[in-house]
Amino acid sequence: MKKILFSILLLGILTTFVAKATPAYADCQPIYGGGQTCTSFNFTINKLVQVPGKGGGNFVDNLGVNDPKFSPSQTINYELIVTNTGNATIPTLNITDTFPTYINFVSGAGSYNSNSKTLSLIVSNLGAGQSQTINLTAQVTDSKTVPVGVTCEKNNTNNVTNRVTATDNNGDSDNDSSTVCLQNSTAVLPATTVATTPATGPELIPLALLFPSALGGFILRRKSKKSIIEGGEK
Repeated sequence: MKKILFSILLLGILTTFVAKATPAYADCQPIYGGGQTCTSFNFTINKLVQVPGKGGGNFVDNLGVNDPKFSPSQTINYELIVTNTGNATIPTLNITDTFPTYINFVSGAGSYNSNSKTLSLIVSNLGAGQSQTINLTAQVTDSKTVPVGVTCEKNNTNNVTNRVTATDNNGDSDNDSSTVCLQNSTAVLPATTVATTPATGPELIPLALLFPSALGGFILRRKSKKSIIEGGEK
């Protein structure tokens, strides 16, 4: 009896260990005798950005230094396109879209974390051969934060590159990115010099001393003129 109980207990421990060691997915089926078989999915994700301009331009993969540039506070339109290239429906695709330093998420599907600047969204039951397009709106930060001049991707920094990753039920993933260039024409003007009025002080003393002299000369001139007139009358 003790051997039977021990065997049952040992079998339970082994079953628990195998269950923990082998991850289970919604698209995986257990195999008789142990293990599981999983459906293999094939999919792609593509991140596109709309060319800036009046009325909006075409959606392209990236915008380089010789392409139209975005200005501070300008709106940017993106497209996420997920495509099932396999022959089975994908139950779930988890998508994470990370926004760069000088670009903020504004609106679109999913849940946005402003601290990590990541947008999380789910595409469910994507059929074989089907595609789904997700439209997103973002905005360039203001002129105080964007460097003056032209800012493009340099030295693998993430300042202007938007990166997206999609992961299926099996843990397989695909990723893409879209780069833009920013142009901040805001010029920092030099400080203006304000002309100041000379302060009153000792400089006015010589002018004050001239006033009595001028007054005395005026009186003498009048007396002289009067004497001449009186002498003529005699």
